[in-house]
Order: sequence, then C-alpha cells, then structure tokens
Amino acid sequence: MPEQVSPDVARLLERLDVLESKLAVEELMAAYMEAADLPTGKGEAVARLFAEDGRWESVGPHGNRGWAAVGRAALVPKFDRNVARMPFAAHFLAKGKVQVSGDTARGQWTYFQACTYRDNTPLWIAGSYDNDFTRVDGQWLIAHLRVRNFFTTPFDKGWVAVEHMDTP
Repeated sequence: MPEQVSPDVARLLERLDVLESKLAVEELMAAYMEAADLPTGKGEAVARLFAEDGRWESVGPHGNRGWAAVGRAALVPKFDRNVARMPFAAHFLAKGKVQVSGDTARGQWTYFQACTYRDNTPLWIAGSYDNDFTRVDGQWLIAHLRVRNFFTTPFDKGWVAVEHMDTP
C-alpha cells in the first residue's frame, strides 16, 4: 500500500478487504462441503483446507468427543474413514454469517446432509457450524471447526421418531 493514503481511501481498502475476506471464507466452507462429499480422497482434500494446526471438533449433546482431530496429519485418516462409513453424502449450507477482524474470522452456518450409512441406511443429518478461520500468507484456512448435530435420523423415521442415531 502506498505510504500516503487518504483516510477515505484507507477506509475503502479496509472495507474491500473485509468483503473479499467474507467471500473467501464462504468459498472455503463450500470447498469443505465438497471435499467431505467426495467418494474417495476425502482426507487429503479436507486437510488442505485447514491451518497446519487446525482443529476439527464435534460438540453439543450429540457430539462425539472421540472424533476430534488436530493438525492436517490427523485430519486425513479421520476423513478417509468416512469413505466406507458414509459412501454417499450431500451437504448443504445455509444462513451463513461471517465476521472478519484482520487476519482472523468467525463464521456460523446451518447445514443439512443427506447420506448413506454403512449398511445402505439412508440418513438425514442436520446441525450447525461455528468456526474460526485464519489468513496465512494471503490464504484463508480453517483454524477450528466446531460441528453441532441437531439430529441424525433414518430417512424413513424422521427426527421426531429418532432424534439421534449413533454412526460409529
């Protein structure tokens, strides 16, 4: 940036950075959903979207504490196991909100997922994300992903009959 920038230009550049950053974070979450839906190679595709020390965590009453992973090396096998566990998955994001502060950001979304569980059981899964992001060398990455499941239910039963089904 030039040394002599008017206050108006500085504010405009700051607003532009915030807008571009919000878009980049939204695109990063879309890339995460696409990577999680891949039929193969999920681990590497997901891991490259996280910071080196990025954290994935399942939280809330239906959270699985044993599924947490920290660092790209831990994320690869965590997501590669999902190839057999959920051979088909289609994630959808909604109601995104992103707040940017310099090289960090926080974002919240609601998600819905249609998927096939191990034994060809069709499932509905819904929940929310509350994530932290970091900008490293100009690229936005996931720093801490927190997923909270509202329900995991067989397609034919619905969330009223079966609020949560374990999917180890």
